[in-house]
Amino acid sequence: MNKKLRVMSIMAHQDDFEFNAGGFFALLRKHYGEQVELKIVTTSTGASGHHKMDLASTAKRRDQEARNSAKKINAAYECLRQLDGKHVDGQVMIERNLLGGLWNTIREFEPDYIFCPPVISDPLAGIHIDHYHTAQAVRLVAYQLCVPHAYPTMAGKVKQRVKVPIIINVDDVYTNGGDYHFSCDISGVYELKAAMAACHKSQIYEWLPFVDGRDEPLTHAEWQEKFRKRHIAVNQRYQQPADSPREFFRITQWGGAWDIEKIGQDFPFHCLKKRND
Repeated sequence: MNKKLRVMSIMAHQDDFEFNAGGFFALLRKHYGEQVELKIVTTSTGASGHHKMDLASTAKRRDQEARNSAKKINAAYECLRQLDGKHVDGQVMIERNLLGGLWNTIREFEPDYIFCPPVISDPLAGIHIDHYHTAQAVRLVAYQLCVPHAYPTMAGKVKQRVKVPIIINVDDVYTNGGDYHFSCDISGVYELKAAMAACHKSQIYEWLPFVDGRDEPLTHAEWQEKFRKRHIAVNQRYQQPADSPREFFRITQWGGAWDIEKIGQDFPFHCLKKRND
């Protein structure tokens, strides 16, 4: 290929990427080698995501965990700086400060594709405020990506024209969705995905068990079994066989125009679902 494919993940927290798109990004690295640029962005420091550590300690630890995970697939990692140059610890909110920060980091990297959470529209579905507003923010800022003076440029010169990326939604447990455009069998990179997720020790061994009402941390064996069952449950929700772990995606109209043949060329390891619409 003449130029490197550039793919970005934008999620709320430092472990969201691994759960929902880590296998896909591992497949990209495996298929393209150094001919793909991967960048992982979080919209918060995740500092409120622990029950024992203080905010500063949690933010520092989660940042290092995210970098350790990204290193396994040679991806760049960034915790978003909003338009005022600051990070937020949590409670990501839709405001110009957030939108301008996203606009800047997306235009600077110029991805061909962005993977992000879906916007939840079911009024009966539970939501996580950070997931929900991150998804909304990507959707809201998408059109503005082609507007060179939509926000102040935070670094370097104003770019007059950038390519608007194709924006793809990952699966999200809060949506409890059952439809998708394409999926990927991640069996060949499952162990790598699990190793990436396991980098987030503060979350998978400590914080998430606490949220689930458990007083003691998970053991590694318990985590492995829980992770395996999570993939089985996702497959079953999408009416797919349980024996091969998969990740599921929906292609939005938020960003650049797309056609399935081009996506098939860029992601030759995906499986397209036959659709009538």
